[in-house]
Amino acid sequence: MCGRAAYSTASFSSAASALRCSDSSPPSAAAASSTKKDELASSSASSSDTTINNVNMSPGTSAKIFIYNHTSNSVCSTSMVWGLLPNNGTPQSPHLLPSDDKFTPSPHYIMFNARSETVDAKKSFHSLLRDGQSCIFAVDGYYEWTKSLSPIDKKKQPYFVKSSSSDTLLLAGLWSRVKTGRRNNNNQEETISTFTILTTEAHPTLAWLHPRQPCIIGSTVAREWLQSPSRALVDKIRPLSSGQQQQQHDIKNERTDPWECYPVTKKMNDAKYHGDDCTVAVKSKGRKLESYFTTSPSPCKRKKIEVKEDYSESTSQQDVEEKNVTTKCSQKDESNALLLTETINNEWSCHVCTFLHTKSKSQFLACEMCGSQRECTQDIA
Repeated sequence: MCGRAAYSTASFSSAASALRCSDSSPPSAAAASSTKKDELASSSASSSDTTINNVNMSPGTSAKIFIYNHTSNSVCSTSMVWGLLPNNGTPQSPHLLPSDDKFTPSPHYIMFNARSETVDAKKSFHSLLRDGQSCIFAVDGYYEWTKSLSPIDKKKQPYFVKSSSSDTLLLAGLWSRVKTGRRNNNNQEETISTFTILTTEAHPTLAWLHPRQPCIIGSTVAREWLQSPSRALVDKIRPLSSGQQQQQHDIKNERTDPWECYPVTKKMNDAKYHGDDCTVAVKSKGRKLESYFTTSPSPCKRKKIEVKEDYSESTSQQDVEEKNVTTKCSQKDESNALLLTETINNEWSCHVCTFLHTKSKSQFLACEMCGSQRECTQDIA
């Protein structure tokens, strides 16, 4: 989850102000090879970092993130690649920089997210948390996908999630700096800096879209996360992000903002697409009226049989009029028969968002609330 995000100068500047960042200048393309803990190597930066607008950012892409400089005791910004590389490269298998011609984003897809529930137990993340290598990634919003309901267009439908008040989202993360396995022009060991985003259970209002979401926090908690990350703070961040402590979250008037979520163009399915319409709401084709109703039900096969009854009180056997008995529907008609059966019950509940459909909604093939395909739960006799 959270493998795409919308990242802009506006979100960066807003976060820099909220976090009181001491250095919010544009990213530098210069390489560095410092090995001191509190100094960040910027060798992961590329010439493309001079602009920080990316409406369809994916792992393997450079972005400016916020970290805490313990030497100057201040928040600063630096360029890193999204997608954590926890181990050093080797001369035989070196890590490549975004500025290299043969650079590919594929290795960074492995660890672009980190589960907050187990971040202290995983070897790759434990040392980062222990050494205070925490970060904040500021975005306009992020993307999630749902399965298509259309039998014709089977492409997944992307959704954009953002704050309903259009506030910048501050995503908690961890960063790492490792050796690439190569040496630069000054014969110094080359390094690359990368980061990952913490995730947690989805907020109740977003659970229908995806069971997970990034850890999104307010500026006060974000500064605490940058200065002194810990397992205890992770446990504090998780319920704040997932809405479990929304009513109790009242630190300097900060609170978990409600979300706005809507479908966007399916061109977003291509990670290379960066059109201006990436974050613009569209009418999902899966929401068309035709997708909610079945075609005209095929009539069930019928046959006539004779039913005869014996009456003990009658001196003669009486013929009973013929009755039409409906046979079992064939398997291909089961879905239609289920809908006809549930029409009598006049209600059904979505298995994803639990929205209860009643009356005229009883024939819908997809949930009116979240668009999830209807799940057949009854057997047809």
